[in-house]
Amino acid sequence: MKTLRLTSTDRTVLLDSRFFARLPRPTAEAILEGAIVSTHEEHDIVFRQDEPIDHVFFVLSGLVRLYRLGKDGREADIAVLPKGEIFGANAMFLEHRATANAQAAEALIVARFESGKLRQLAAENTDVAQALIELLCRHGKMTEDCLAEDRLLTAPQRVASYILSHCPDGLSSFSFRLPFQKNVLAGKLGLAPEALSRAFSTLRQSGVTVKGRMIEIRDRQALERF
Repeated sequence: MKTLRLTSTDRTVLLDSRFFARLPRPTAEAILEGAIVSTHEEHDIVFRQDEPIDHVFFVLSGLVRLYRLGKDGREADIAVLPKGEIFGANAMFLEHRATANAQAAEALIVARFESGKLRQLAAENTDVAQALIELLCRHGKMTEDCLAEDRLLTAPQRVASYILSHCPDGLSSFSFRLPFQKNVLAGKLGLAPEALSRAFSTLRQSGVTVKGRMIEIRDRQALERF
């Protein structure tokens, strides 16, 4: 891991993000003051579950994978967060301990903010408090959506839903490139890699072709009926 200072490009990415864009500029600048940047190689651990952490993290580039470990060592993915997302914020209100493991799913650059400073600003400034509430509620909804899909959808249906979320309106056929490796997609959808492969095989009957990270859909309606 390398530690750097924010660049002007980093500041632009941060200030244009969902969290900071809703804050008055002086308030956003106050949060950015003293922030540091760290770089991580693929598979690096950013922090571990139950570990004390005193920062909140913002993804400047790459992907971060949040997951928990079972007693038998199996991993359960919680989320895969791309550029522009914040993670580790809930630890501010939970004894400053991480609620999950955070790992670089690919080369990762994150900005780090002192959580104590951010919590103090939230206590003094309703704009910051409201932004944090919205952030935590949005993350809570993401978890609820993930849980509902796990309970309600089969593996092929989860994959079909993910594919359809990338289909532009009005097109019956389309193709796109996965933004990450298939093993990351498997974790994101709560599937073992072999279950993802079986789901892709099942979806071939609905016109889905997979070549490497390229996915081609020949009949959107067939996929929607799956």
